[in-house]
Amino acid sequence: MRRLYVYWVAFVSQIAMLIGINELVGVIGRAWLEREAAMGDVFFRTAAAGSISVLVVATPIFLVHWGVAQHFRNESSERSSLWRKLFLYASTAAALIILLSNSGRLLSEICWLAFGGTVAATEIWPVGWLQWSFMAAIGAGLVYQWHTVLNADGDFGKEARPACWVRQLFLCIAGLIGLGIAIWGAHTGLQIGLQIVVDRIFWASDPNWWQRPLSSGVSQVLIGAWLTHAIWRQWQDAVELNPAEGRSVMRRIYLYLSVLIGAITALTPAALLLREGVLMVIGEGAGSLAVLLDRMTGPVSFIPVGAVIWSWSWTTLRKETDTYGDSKESATVRRVYTYLVTATGLALLWVGAVELLHALIDAALVGDVWREPLANGIALLAVGVPTWTIFWRRAQSIAERNDATGAVERNSWPRRLYLYGVALVGALVLLFTLAQVVYRILLAVMGESDAMLSSGELAYRLADSVVAGLLWALHLFALRADGRFDRPAEAAVGMVQNPDERRAALEAHIAWLEAELAAARAELAKLESRS
Repeated sequence: MRRLYVYWVAFVSQIAMLIGINELVGVIGRAWLEREAAMGDVFFRTAAAGSISVLVVATPIFLVHWGVAQHFRNESSERSSLWRKLFLYASTAAALIILLSNSGRLLSEICWLAFGGTVAATEIWPVGWLQWSFMAAIGAGLVYQWHTVLNADGDFGKEARPACWVRQLFLCIAGLIGLGIAIWGAHTGLQIGLQIVVDRIFWASDPNWWQRPLSSGVSQVLIGAWLTHAIWRQWQDAVELNPAEGRSVMRRIYLYLSVLIGAITALTPAALLLREGVLMVIGEGAGSLAVLLDRMTGPVSFIPVGAVIWSWSWTTLRKETDTYGDSKESATVRRVYTYLVTATGLALLWVGAVELLHALIDAALVGDVWREPLANGIALLAVGVPTWTIFWRRAQSIAERNDATGAVERNSWPRRLYLYGVALVGALVLLFTLAQVVYRILLAVMGESDAMLSSGELAYRLADSVVAGLLWALHLFALRADGRFDRPAEAAVGMVQNPDERRAALEAHIAWLEAELAAARAELAKLESRS
């Protein structure tokens, strides 16, 4: 309870101090540089008194409680405590927010001036530069301070379990935030470049419209790239101190999420482009070429950014898997990733196949309403089919192995959840759609004139049933195959009645188990030699 109280009060008072400093610098800057406030002004007195009062109260509270915390730092239990690590990494996060937000605003305004913006229209002059620079310097100083304290604790990269999770969670979240900022900034810059080209060819617009958004994009790229690199460098330092960190759960989660972010960033706009292309080919384009290009600058600008992130993340993940191997937990993360992507690809394939069949039905029975469903179906299938096929075959190649690795894969909860989940959804869709078909047919047989509504409606339900039935059957067969893999050996042992035959079967079974154990030990020794 002492640690909870000390570190919680120290953190809250530290945040209050930073808020007070920020407000006080802003007030002093406006009074000094803008010459709009004097000591007698009500606004100045109120703002200055408020920020100073916060500092006067919060500063001694923070110093006292941080001093108490540091008083016990010679105790190993104190240095490795969960509450200390929570305080240090939460304080680092707060300092990073101050550093990045103020640096981002400062860089954005500097870039805007470099691109031709006027000083009179910028926020950097006369007060902004002072407040942002001062607060960015404070943020940088605090980041350095807390990093120094963490290193001085002596357990960086080798923390006990709860404290280790705090560090890894901080690195994972901060790294993903930096990645997201960099992606958005790079997308903004590319989109503006493409938009300028389109505007100069097709449109007459304000020649300076791009200055403000491009300055924001450049600052976001710089801030995001720096944060991503700094976090990754710190994680690499932890791996160098403790090679087991290379196969930790949170590090693998970070890499797999980076792969997913890159893939989604690249493939989603690619599917949108394919859809628009199909619509143009079949005569359903949205207006002129200029309108289409103007609308596509946003999606197109995401594709190269996502491709770069996707390539880097996947290459790094493969390299780390080969170097550090898999722990039991990181193998579970891999399976979750594999079956999550497989399920996503299957969903796209499923919906795309239904859309495509509906488009064919519309063309044959309904009329001239088939173009949109056809474009949607082709775009979804173009992404869903390769995604599902690649990851499903990858999962099956492991599950079909007749060894311990295959048995672990077949009995893993991500695979079971995926297979039974798809089987359940397929059964429910099949039940609903076939019930609708049978219901309409029975009403028609009984003489209900409006029962069928239209031949197209009945064909829709039949198409839905066909797709659901095929995917349902495929996954049921996979479940059945998983169940048969381990039965022959068990049956051979359990059904033998003759003692000599039973002894021989048991000896063969024991020999197989010993061979699997020897292979597992050899693999473990190989991993240990690498680390």
